[in-house]
Amino acid sequence: MNDTTKKIAGTAGSLLLLGSMGAGAVTAFAEEAPEAAPAGDELSLSEGVQRASAEAVQGDFSYTQTLVSSNDAIARAMGAAAYLCGNGAFEGDEFAGDATQWPIAIGGDVQNSYVATVAELQADPEAQKSIMGCSCAGNPADGSASVNAEVTGVAVAHLLEMAGVEAGANTVVFRSADGYEVALPLRYVVQHYCPVVFDVNDSPIAHTVGGANQLWLGSTSARYFAKNIVSITVETRDEAPAAPGSEEAGDTYANLPNIGVFFGGDVA
Repeated sequence: MNDTTKKIAGTAGSLLLLGSMGAGAVTAFAEEAPEAAPAGDELSLSEGVQRASAEAVQGDFSYTQTLVSSNDAIARAMGAAAYLCGNGAFEGDEFAGDATQWPIAIGGDVQNSYVATVAELQADPEAQKSIMGCSCAGNPADGSASVNAEVTGVAVAHLLEMAGVEAGANTVVFRSADGYEVALPLRYVVQHYCPVVFDVNDSPIAHTVGGANQLWLGSTSARYFAKNIVSITVETRDEAPAAPGSEEAGDTYANLPNIGVFFGGDVA
């Protein structure tokens, strides 16, 4: 989406709201914005619920969904999560060893189990770059725990296709070097863009969140991301795991920047 800038007057809405609307809807919002109210006028925020008095607000409003965060910003924003960073497999910002030789075993209920190193993933013709967002569940109002990154990796769906998933399989389990596991429905992994990432903003992933590789999941909470993956195992369970974002999974919040324009305040 191209950068969009609109002139608005009066009360300001929320980026979370606008981010879920199309460009046309944003235009409609701007066109329907009320004229700047005289200073001191009371403006209704929610009819019958809340009213506030403030100076008239007028200015330029802009947003973008394609701006890529710097590596430093990504490291700061994502550095607090134990399974995104800091699980002891690297020293400082560098992976302790040759990250390109890190092996990932693909197996389980498949026709052809195999092992692929990060170097082999890098050389795979299916490796691609994509701008993806990552937002923590505890993202504060200023959006500081939300980033966009240009990640390079290979889709898990491609890795599973090469292995040949057995009929009836319904679960994919990602296991990290420290024993951490993420289990997802096979259908969910296939329907979403879920790459095993080895570069962020054209730099090894060790320079941002650390480690040798990391699972990123499109339109999915960062709580499901895992790094230093050593195995991807296909399983046939009596019941597949709950899909992320579902009531059954207990995480029905959306992975969207929780950034908003405060009434009468500033946004960093």
